[in-house]
Parts: sequence; C-alpha cells; structure tokens
Amino acid sequence: MFNATLQRLIRYLNRISPEEIARQHALLADGYARRALLTGLTYCLGALFVPLPYVVVFAILDLGAERVGLAWLKGLNPATQPFRYGGTLLSVMTSQLAFTAMLAIAYQSSTPLAQAFSGGVVALSLLQLASIRVVHAPYAAVGLSTAFVVSLVAVTVHWEIRSGPEGLLLSYLALAAAAYFILMIVRANHALHDGIARERLAARAADQAKSRFLAQMSHELRTPLNAILGLGYVELAQHHSPASDERLRLMTNAARGLSVILDDILDMSAIEAGVLPIRATTGDPVAEINSVVAMFQPLFQTQGLSLVLSLDPALPTRVTMDTQRLRQGLSNLISNALKHTTVGGLTISTQLLDGNILQIDLQDTGAGIPPSEAERVFQPFQRGNTDKPGTGLGLAITRSLARSMGGDLVLLPSANGAHFRLTLGFTQAMAAAQPVVKASLPANLAGFQVLIVDDIATNRLVAKAHLRLLGVATNEASSGADAIEILRKSIPDLVLLDMNMPQMDGIETLKRIRALPSRAARVPVIAMTADATDAHKRQYLAAGLDGHLPKPLTPENVTDVLARFLGKQV
Repeated sequence: MFNATLQRLIRYLNRISPEEIARQHALLADGYARRALLTGLTYCLGALFVPLPYVVVFAILDLGAERVGLAWLKGLNPATQPFRYGGTLLSVMTSQLAFTAMLAIAYQSSTPLAQAFSGGVVALSLLQLASIRVVHAPYAAVGLSTAFVVSLVAVTVHWEIRSGPEGLLLSYLALAAAAYFILMIVRANHALHDGIARERLAARAADQAKSRFLAQMSHELRTPLNAILGLGYVELAQHHSPASDERLRLMTNAARGLSVILDDILDMSAIEAGVLPIRATTGDPVAEINSVVAMFQPLFQTQGLSLVLSLDPALPTRVTMDTQRLRQGLSNLISNALKHTTVGGLTISTQLLDGNILQIDLQDTGAGIPPSEAERVFQPFQRGNTDKPGTGLGLAITRSLARSMGGDLVLLPSANGAHFRLTLGFTQAMAAAQPVVKASLPANLAGFQVLIVDDIATNRLVAKAHLRLLGVATNEASSGADAIEILRKSIPDLVLLDMNMPQMDGIETLKRIRALPSRAARVPVIAMTADATDAHKRQYLAAGLDGHLPKPLTPENVTDVLARFLGKQV
C-alpha cells in the first residue's frame, strides 16, 4: 500500500514541468513587494480587532513563510527536489493559515465592523489566490483548502450564541458556494495560463523549425548555385564570342540574383528574431556609395537609363558605421528603382544632417507608388501592384537596417516616380595611428598549392576552376580522412575545407589537422561552406578556422582569401 502510494507520488512529481514552476515563480516575484506592503497594512488594521501579540505572531508567520516559499520556488524541479517542493506547499499552507486565523479571531470579536472586515478581507484573499497562484494549480488548491477549513472553524465556534442553527447552516451554505465559485475561477485561470504557455511553446518550436528549415534550404540551394555561378564566372573569364559572353552574363546575373534572394530571406529571419547584426567599423561612406553606383552603372546603361549621383562635399570620408549594411541598403534601393523604371533614370543625392546623419535621396522616373501602397511596400513579402519579379523583402530589410543604425527609410510624396529617403546614423572616426593596408594578391601564384576538401565533386570542380584561373595549383580530397592522408605526405599553402561532410565533418577534420606532428598542423584552413550566415561565420572562426569563404564562390571572395593568406607567404 505504502509503496504503491509512493510510486504514484513519484509519477506525479515527474509530470510537473519545471517551466510551469518557473512561470509561477516569475508571477509571484513580480508583485511580491506590493503584496507584502498590502499584507502588512491588513495586519495593522487587524490590530483594531485582535490582540496585538497575536497579530505580530501571525504577521511574522505569514510574511516569513511567503518569503521562504518564494526563495524555494526559484529554480525548483519537483522531480529531483521533492522535499523542497513539499516545503513550498507547506509555506503556502502556513502563510494562508496565519492570515486566515487572524481574520477568524477578528470575526469572533464583538467590536463593530469586525465581521465585515473579516469577511471582506477573506474574499479578497481567496480572489488573490485564484489569480496569482493558479499557474501551478496545487498551490492554489492548498491555499484555498487552508482558508476554507479555518473559515469553517471560525463560523462554527460559538454558533449557538451568535446565530443559532439557521445562521450556522446559512454560513455553511455561503462558504460552500464561495468555495465552488473560487474553484471555478481557479480552474479557468489555470487553463488560461496553461493554454498561453502551450501556445508560446508551440510558437517557439515553430520558429525554431522555420529557422532550421531556412538554414537547411539555404545550404542545399547554395550547393547547385555554387556550380552555376562559379563555373559561369570561370567561363566568362575565357575568350568567347560576344553572343556566348552575353548568354553567360545573363546566366551568372540570374544565379547571383537567386543568391541575393537567399541572403534576403536569411536577413529577414534574423530581423524577425531580433538578432540582425550591425557591426560598426571605420570606413569611408563616400567610397562605398561611389562603389555601389559604379556597380549598377552598366546595368542602367544597358537598359538605356541614366544613373546620376550628387555627393554632398561636406560628407566625411572617415566614419564609424556598418559600411557593409550601407552598401546592402543602397543596393536594394537602386535595384528596386532599376526594376520599376523603363524610361528616364534614377537620381541619387546625398546630404549631411546634424553632423552625424547620412541622408540619401533616390528619385526615379518609374511608375511610382500610389499613396495607398506607401506603407504596404515596406511589409515583408509585399511587392505592391506590380508584375516584376522579386521577393518583396528588399525594402523591408533596408528599413530594418536603417532603423537599427539610428536612421529610417521613408517614401516621400512625388509627382513623378518614387522618391525614397534613406537616413543612417554614424559617428566621426578617430584618426588611425596606422593606415589600414588591404592585402594584395601576389604577382605570381604559380608556386602555390591549395588543398580542396569537399565530399561533393561539383564543389571541388568549381573551387579548382577559380584557383587555376588565377594560376594556383590544386589538390583534392573527398573526405576529411583523405585530407589527413594527403597532409601527411605533402603540405599545401592553404586548405579550403567544407564544413558539412559525412562521417568526419569540417570541425573534426580541423582538429585532426591541428594534431598532426608536422608543419601541416599550422597550415591556414578556410571554411569553404554553404553555411553563409553571420552566426555560422562566428561559430567557425571561434572553432579555430582561419577564415570563412561562403558558397556560392565568386571571383572577388576567392581573390580576397588568396590575397589575405597567400600574400603573407610571399
């Protein structure tokens, strides 16, 4: 009998969620100071009807039990701390017993208003239990049961003198009705809290599943994109006929556009999670703006459009801001104008405001945006009334970026076309002690060798094509184990290592490389991976990788990696 009861108790404790206990603690802790103050005031009023020594003892028991119970509740796991859990139940019982006992004694007093005071405070106490101790229902049940028993004793004592049998029966019926009413409130409130908690958990699980899905899809799509874009760039670098060059350019532009869409989706996911990274560094906003405009100039010319830039001479050339995000936001806006403009062109003007605000106005001669669509176009996946391709993320992302950088993106009224105003905050950069010198590519790369480690042959082919185009010799490994064997025999100047290989992934392969007894243990190892998010980059650099080369590979990224690591070895 005892063992069976014990087993049932253990099963019950195992079913209690620590998260539910944590929510109950948070609710109680949030209003503890106010409750303690009001409870103390109630005891002061109770001294009008109850002898002071009793009031003091009851107050110490009540407030002390409440405080101890709250402390025990923090971080409680009933399954592993059953005695501590029992202590919290005892603290609720003690606190409610002391408080209700003081009111019960006041109820017996012949002082005018004593019964009204006791009945009113008991009702408020029960309602409080039904509102703040219902996250974990047993706490409310213990408190209500204690209050009910003490109240039952209070109305029973001296019933013959005070009210007679009819009054006693009426009191019992009133207590029973109150208990039933409060019990219904407890059940409803507990169900409400439990439902909200379940919905929150479901939403969190769905958000995590969405993030995993986006990360996985990004990784899977970047692998074929790496082949299309990488080999397209390599073929463009060869000599072909103008017609074939144009076809290759269209193909690579389309692939690069798809790559941008992937980046936009990942950025939007980061924005929704509130973790969009803004990294302020020292840079030249004038150079960045000129670079972005120069990149789009050929595209505008191809479509017979003009692209005019007017720079404010007062713009500083050395500031602290996230210049990469400046490029991203400006590129989104120029691309948007190019997509919706068929005649005329785009005029970009800049202005310095208040010494630390960069204002960029973009006025195109396209169809414009109706006032009814003025805010809708800034919503994710909303593209306005247009049949142009796109995800509808560019404006939403750019506005979020701007606001994260102390600025904004707004659509201004315009009689002709669309007029966007982008503002970004920055701080004046201190003069650098030493100028930053960007690594340059060695003049002759014929003597260098790079080991390419990837389980997918297409990815190795793309990397090899990029490297051989620059004159770099290559060697290949289809797994981490093959890479270790190659490194035992010969030492390359650089290793490009995929992170998501079967059997031995990139991190484990890196550990094996660093454990080699030869000079191969110190060879620079670059994460060449489709894991392109900032979080992945930080993870891999923290794990000991020397650099990060995202897929799909581009000539710029490959050249930058070679310049930074092979340039040091010249």
